[in-house]
Amino acid sequence: MSNHKDKHKSAKESVENSKSIVIKLGTSTLTHGGKKLDRAHMLEIVRVVAKMREAGHKVTLVSSGAMAAGRELVENAYSLPPVLSSKQLLASVGQGRLIEVWASLFAIYNIHIGQLLLTRADLENRERFLNARDTLFALLDNGIVPVINENDALSTAEIKVGDNDTLAAITACAIEADQLILLTDQKGLFDADPRSNPDAKLISEVKHIDDKIFSLAGGSGTSLGTGGMYTKVKAASIATKGGVELVIASGSDPLVMLDLIEDHGEGTFFRTDASPMELRKVWLSSTTKPSEAIVIDDGAVSALKERGSSLLPSGIVAIKGEFLRGAVVSITTNTGEIIGKGIVRYSSGECEQICGCKSDEIEERLGFSNGVVIHRNDLVVND
Repeated sequence: MSNHKDKHKSAKESVENSKSIVIKLGTSTLTHGGKKLDRAHMLEIVRVVAKMREAGHKVTLVSSGAMAAGRELVENAYSLPPVLSSKQLLASVGQGRLIEVWASLFAIYNIHIGQLLLTRADLENRERFLNARDTLFALLDNGIVPVINENDALSTAEIKVGDNDTLAAITACAIEADQLILLTDQKGLFDADPRSNPDAKLISEVKHIDDKIFSLAGGSGTSLGTGGMYTKVKAASIATKGGVELVIASGSDPLVMLDLIEDHGEGTFFRTDASPMELRKVWLSSTTKPSEAIVIDDGAVSALKERGSSLLPSGIVAIKGEFLRGAVVSITTNTGEIIGKGIVRYSSGECEQICGCKSDEIEERLGFSNGVVIHRNDLVVND
C-alpha cells in the first residue's frame, strides 16, 4: 500500500494544481472479484475520492454495476433466460440499489452525489448532449459528485461490450477533464495476455495508439461485467484525441489513484494527442452513428484526407438515404469505405440536385446557397 504522507501540499498549492478527474469503475472492481457489490471495497474508493476533493480536485464517477446490484435482489437472477429483457430487468432493479449504496457511502464523508442515466440517444442528439454537459458542470461547480451510468434498463439495442468505457471517455471530453482513470481487474495493458502468459510485461506508457496497440488488447475479462481491454483502448483513443489523458489501472487498491493523479503509479498511461480535437469534433467522431451517407469521388477523398478541405458539391457522386439540413451523415468512397462524418448544410434532395456541380453553380440550381456541402469545421475524417 502506498505511503502518501510525503505528498501533502499546502492549500494554495492544492488549488493551483487541482484537476478535473473522471473515474470509471467496472463491475469487477465494484464486486472486488465476487458476485455482489463489495460495500467495504466501494467505501475505500469513496475514501480516496474524498481525499482527492480535499486536495481541490473535482471528481466525476462513471459507475457500472447496476446488473450486479440487481442480482442481489432478484431471487432467480441466475436462472433468467439469456435475453435482453432479462438484462434490462436486472439493470432496472439494480440501478436504484446501486445509487443508494453510493449515496450512503458518500454521506459518511458529507458528500452529496447526483445521478445521471444516459443512453446513446442522449449522446447522439447534439442538444441533449450539451444539456447533459451543462448538468455535469453545474453539479461539479456546486461540490456534488456526479455518478453516471448507461441507462441499460431502457436500451433498445443489445447492451454492448464496453459501453461505460466509451461513455466515460465522452464524458471526460465533454467536461474538459484533465484525466480519466479506468479501474479494472487488470493492472493495465500488457504486451501479451497476462492471464495465459506469465512473462507478459505491463506497458507503462502509450504515446500513440495504432493498430499494434489495439492488437494487444483482449476480450472481456470476467463474466460479471461487459468490458474488455479492447474497449478500454478504444476509450483511450477517444479521450486522448479530445485532450484527456487516460490511465488503465487495477481497482484492487483504490489508493493507487492518488499516485496516478500525480503522474506515477502502476498502470498504463495513454498520453494526449499533440493537437487535440475540439469538443464538437469529439462528439461527431464518437457518439454519432448515421445510416445516411454521401458518396464522393477519389479527388474529394484526397482533398479531405490530405488537405483538410471542406466537402464541395463537385466531389459528390451519389446520396444514400434521406436527411435534412443539419443532419450528421457518413462520407464514403465509391467502394463503400467510410472515411468520415460531418454535419450537412443541405438536405438529401438538395444534395442530389447539386451533385457534381461547381460551388458557384449552387445558387443557380437551388435558388440559394449555403456554401460548401460540409464545412471542414463540421467534419471528422478517419485516420
